[in-house]
Amino acid sequence: MTPVELAVLSTYGHFSREEIERELSLEAFLRNADPKKAERFLKMGGLEKIEEQEELLKKAGAKALSFWDEGYPELLRNGVHPPLVLFVIGNANLLKEPSISVVGTRKPTSYGVKVTREFVSELSKYFVVVSGMAYGIDAVAHEVSLESGGKTVAVLGTGVDVVYPKTNEKLYRKITEKGCVVSEFLMGTGPKKHHFPARNRIVAGLSVATLVMEAPEKSGALITANFAADAGRDVFAVPGDVDRITSEGTNGLIKSGAYPLTDPRDVLERYGLRVRREEPQLEGEEEVVLEALKEGKSLEEVAETLGWEVQRVLSIVSALELKGFVRFS
Repeated sequence: MTPVELAVLSTYGHFSREEIERELSLEAFLRNADPKKAERFLKMGGLEKIEEQEELLKKAGAKALSFWDEGYPELLRNGVHPPLVLFVIGNANLLKEPSISVVGTRKPTSYGVKVTREFVSELSKYFVVVSGMAYGIDAVAHEVSLESGGKTVAVLGTGVDVVYPKTNEKLYRKITEKGCVVSEFLMGTGPKKHHFPARNRIVAGLSVATLVMEAPEKSGALITANFAADAGRDVFAVPGDVDRITSEGTNGLIKSGAYPLTDPRDVLERYGLRVRREEPQLEGEEEVVLEALKEGKSLEEVAETLGWEVQRVLSIVSALELKGFVRFS
């Protein structure tokens, strides 16, 4: 059976992965399957639905990966209730790279946005950043990852060809061009309330760790954290003020055993990674002073040559020393 046949079959017949044998053709499977489920599948559209899905895939430039395909992400395969089929638009190779999920409230404070921006800008150098493309922390995580030249994956609670929320359409386009969007839901599927908790298990399942940046007690981000914990993955949470409602969830996670997340290095050290240092760059005045020092001039001579105050030269020399361009014994 093709991935599309499997997806439609499991959706409209409600067949589980355990009930489906990959070797069988669709026709043979239906002959040997539970008659009531087979009847339901045919009644709900059957072969016409399969043709419709194949057309929608082609139109959107998407692909479908079954649980048994080589391209199916291994971490997800070993997660909690992995989907039978995963629909993808964009660079599916990202699903094989080391990933972390970054999640949080849809209504973040300036603090939540700040820590998300700071942490993702550093962590996106090492990991693909996975999130759910919702308002708030999710959107910030995707945006900052792309701004930083990193890679990102958005897991949708709709079909991969349906943008939700609609106001994130610009972000959706960026992600499909530079990263990828994935979903277990059939092409053309609109948003439904129960889709989003289901979506969260895929967010957690794709990642070695889930980072909860800011979340109140009743937040979908905590559902993602629970899925991660159930799959034996690491959970990190950013602590917040004890009287801040939007930190009640993260503080609660820490009390329950999540790793406190106060610096990107908390994650990097956990996985044996070292922070990549950017090569220091010289500013205009620093270059002038450095050239003068290379000629063997004293600070006073540099100041006199340039017509500057000695204090100004001293300040620039201090900056050069911090950057490692000069060293005084």
